[in-house]
Amino acid sequence: MNGIDISAHQDGINLSKVACDFIIVKATEGSDYFNRCFNDHANKTLKLGRLLGMYHYANGGDVKKEADFFLGKIKKFIGKGIIALDWEADNNPRFGRDDTEWCEAWCSYVYKRTGLKPFIYIQKSSMDRVKSAGYPLWIAQYADDNDTGFQKTPWNEGSYNCIIRQYSSHGRLNGYNGNLDLNKAYISKATWQKLAGVKTATSSTAKPTIKKKSIATIAKEVLAGKWGNGDVRKSKLTKAGYDYNKVQNEVNKQVKASHVKSTDEIAREVIAGKWGNGEERKTKLKKAGYDPEKIQKRVNELMAR
Repeated sequence: MNGIDISAHQDGINLSKVACDFIIVKATEGSDYFNRCFNDHANKTLKLGRLLGMYHYANGGDVKKEADFFLGKIKKFIGKGIIALDWEADNNPRFGRDDTEWCEAWCSYVYKRTGLKPFIYIQKSSMDRVKSAGYPLWIAQYADDNDTGFQKTPWNEGSYNCIIRQYSSHGRLNGYNGNLDLNKAYISKATWQKLAGVKTATSSTAKPTIKKKSIATIAKEVLAGKWGNGDVRKSKLTKAGYDYNKVQNEVNKQVKASHVKSTDEIAREVIAGKWGNGEERKTKLKKAGYDPEKIQKRVNELMAR
């Protein structure tokens, strides 16, 4: 998916004229700066049906104070867009000193407050400093400063793992007469929404999956009279999602099995002449599911007593 990230520098941009899949908007910086365009840009992004992202530019100050300031400003958009931490050197004395510790602490705190895992934005040359924090990465790496539109295959793509790649700060797109940061997301719309905590129509209305009973279990219920008879049984089984013919076949098997007699019982019936003689007896026994040789062996044993 193709997208842009914007801040107050893009004040006045007509987002409806800029074609893209997602828009990541700067919300806050440190513990006292709030982007005056944030609410307008975030609302328009959602109204246009685009995917939303929101980021906080870290100043490396008090972790909780910066996180609470950010969360307070994006409160009404939580659950509607992904969250990101922008970790750069400018105005950040902690950069290059305790990158992993600060980023992990901020992300962990935000995750506990929102249930959403924040992304970490950082330049490619410094990504190893925060990779071990274990949060999704949004990596910035540019091939040059030439003007460009969205690129299908940005330079150096695939040489490292990230969820979002920012590949130009000199993006030029129809609908805006100025530079834009261009990004490519390596996830689907559905995955983005999941990471953002968006409650889709499918997830909110989906019926819970009901585990179906085995054919053998249903057959036992049929024999117990729980599914009725004839067409009534057939209709009930079909509506419940069962194959009537498969169930009936299993019913027949269970009925047959319930009437199976022991080898000893059949052997005594053979002696009593109930199964005929010679080939006739063998044929009858086989059709009834019995082993003629096994039965004859038992007959011989009983006769020898």
